[in-house]
Amino acid sequence: MYRYAINDLKKWSDSSTPKPLVIRGARQVGKSTLVRLFCETNKLDLIEINLEKNKLRELDNQTSFSINKVLAEIELVTKKKFSENSVLFLDEIQEQPLAFNRLRYFYEDKPGLKVITAGSLLDVIIDEANFSMPVGRVEYYFLGPLTFREFLMAKKEEILLEQLNSLSHESPGPQILHQQAVELLKEYYFVGGMPEAVKTFIESNDMDLVRDVQNNLLQTYRDDIPKYTKSNQGSRVKEVFDYVPAHLGQGKIKFNAISETNSTIVKEAISTLDKAQVIMKVLHTNASGLPLSVGADQSVMKLYFLDIGLYNASTGVQWGELIRTEEDELLVKGAMAEQFVAQHLKYRNPKLKEDLHYWLRGGKKEAAEVDFIINVSGSVLPVEVKAGSTGKMRSLWQFVAEKKSKKVLKFDLKYRDSYKSEVTQKVVTAQGVVEIKCDLYSLPLYVVERFGSFL
Repeated sequence: MYRYAINDLKKWSDSSTPKPLVIRGARQVGKSTLVRLFCETNKLDLIEINLEKNKLRELDNQTSFSINKVLAEIELVTKKKFSENSVLFLDEIQEQPLAFNRLRYFYEDKPGLKVITAGSLLDVIIDEANFSMPVGRVEYYFLGPLTFREFLMAKKEEILLEQLNSLSHESPGPQILHQQAVELLKEYYFVGGMPEAVKTFIESNDMDLVRDVQNNLLQTYRDDIPKYTKSNQGSRVKEVFDYVPAHLGQGKIKFNAISETNSTIVKEAISTLDKAQVIMKVLHTNASGLPLSVGADQSVMKLYFLDIGLYNASTGVQWGELIRTEEDELLVKGAMAEQFVAQHLKYRNPKLKEDLHYWLRGGKKEAAEVDFIINVSGSVLPVEVKAGSTGKMRSLWQFVAEKKSKKVLKFDLKYRDSYKSEVTQKVVTAQGVVEIKCDLYSLPLYVVERFGSFL
């Protein structure tokens, strides 16, 4: 299955002195397959070592370490010689943490050698590392589940995909395109973007088999928990893992609702799963400026899952329920629409580790919440999902009034002739009634990956 990441890897490979590339992502999102497909597509000689199966002794050599010795050992193990066309792939690098630190020497001593590494728990290892990081000597790439467009490519929906890619304010497309996209969106809601689930669906068209794959993946994540937690933390992490799907996207979670344990321990458990990229932590920000993280509150958050298909599997949603669901219901059923948008926003810039944010204001009379707040080209952009008609988006207009936003983004599934409108709205604030004016971009969920082109 084609991944857009192959284009990014090609650009990395074509640079004169590519730094070692570290691919980060949750287990089973297709990191290893991506590297193999990239090498096959570009006719590169792949030299692959799985450090879980074959430890490289020279990488742990504390007395006479040298890159030449490492390369010689790799040639003996793989029975392949390095050439100008070679790509060295160190998979499961977390099994030899010292290897991560020593990537800098590949760049410094062998600048012409293309090196890629990957590992499922790199963020956990990196955070706990007690060695100096190879700052400025490596590049990072964050890989998530297949996106909706990649799902369409896997299904060979080339014509529909081409027309979706050509949508614009002036040409929103025919209604039949919208209808077909919505039906395929239902499939993506159920199957999700985990490569094995997508592959099973493409090959069998059997949703029961897809669900079996998803349940096995969920069990794999549960079984993995002891690998990256301390003995006294495992049960708390499992509690968080089970809590998230049942309370997806609920604003300002209460830590004592997850576990009776001390809230600090619960926050650590949330952080652990977030580092493993099994869940997504979305922090409240006051959105007073950039970067959004400066105004973030680490104690106020909502949580999403890694993948919409796994979310639906964990909550027991059946394919029969989705296939009969009307467009409006797709926006309000569970938190599927928010999950869909969250996982696409999370990986919209795979070269950066982008934390997701939202906006929350307390108080019974002034309570307001905007689903997501993102940075787009140096501007703070509020994003609302599954909102109703213009007059009912009270929280969004409260945000606009307070932050003086000029553009706002709304995702829904309503077919319309134009995606952009100028809004004039009276808003009741603590200072009285004020009039706001802004550009509202109302886009269908299925174009979430290219929303920037509409702005």
